[in-house]
Amino acid sequence: MGSTRSQRALCASHDPLVCVAVDAALAGAGLDVEHAREIPGDALVRTGAIALVVVDRAARLAAGESLGRLRVPVVVVGDDLDDDGLIALMLDGPVSHLVEDPRDRDLGITSEKLASGDVFGLEKYVAFGGAVGERVVTSHASRRDARDEVCTWAESVGARRSLVYRLASVVDELLMNALGDTDAGAMLRWAADSRTLAISVCDPRGALSQRDVITHVRRARDERGRPNPASEGGAGLGLYLVLANVGSLVVNLTPGTRTEVVCLFALGRGLRPAVSRVRSLHVFESSLTPA
Repeated sequence: MGSTRSQRALCASHDPLVCVAVDAALAGAGLDVEHAREIPGDALVRTGAIALVVVDRAARLAAGESLGRLRVPVVVVGDDLDDDGLIALMLDGPVSHLVEDPRDRDLGITSEKLASGDVFGLEKYVAFGGAVGERVVTSHASRRDARDEVCTWAESVGARRSLVYRLASVVDELLMNALGDTDAGAMLRWAADSRTLAISVCDPRGALSQRDVITHVRRARDERGRPNPASEGGAGLGLYLVLANVGSLVVNLTPGTRTEVVCLFALGRGLRPAVSRVRSLHVFESSLTPA
């Protein structure tokens, strides 16, 4: 996905509250929003003039498989991963994004990333100006030290003990998957603001695809917290365990070149996440060479 010149978006929804939320979110990305109750019949022709399409659950159901034939990214709002139809649509582009609540700031961040083509970096998910920590991890021995460093930092910014425990598990799994059997090296980064704690792990191999990510999401949802390690190990099992512990999951890809997994946790008190209730899920694919 390269940078797009268009500054327009299409929102398909019957719900005026959704329309208002989408307008507010996309305005921050400099996008003017055209509204319709459902995907127009000429959308396949017209999508060359817009940057992205936002649909709510009703519009997604009405459009069916035709959403998969659009030529621009599709963001689904007000929906969840309990629906097999949504999972099936998300196996491949352009249906690459789910934001459960259109009022969530993730919708604005997502639209800005899609409009600009600049998809990498966990800084986008926390308030501007916050400190970002980072550490290159080159071996499984240093993986444990890196995990402990991030957990100590999380405690210092007010993370609850239960969140720190989940964070440790996620950092461990992401680094284990990134390092693989070769200890090739991975970049671990972390940042927080008053609402969100973010971590990311980036590796230079670019091995994941959107289909990989959504397949693992479906497996995590179906097994409901009872993973069968014998059925799939490696990155599949690791991503399963990550999904069981995060509030939002973002995967940024330059195929064959770079994979960055960003995990978001809510610092406020709340219920433990569940894989069918992840509040946002995103797969961004970039053809740009990241800096």
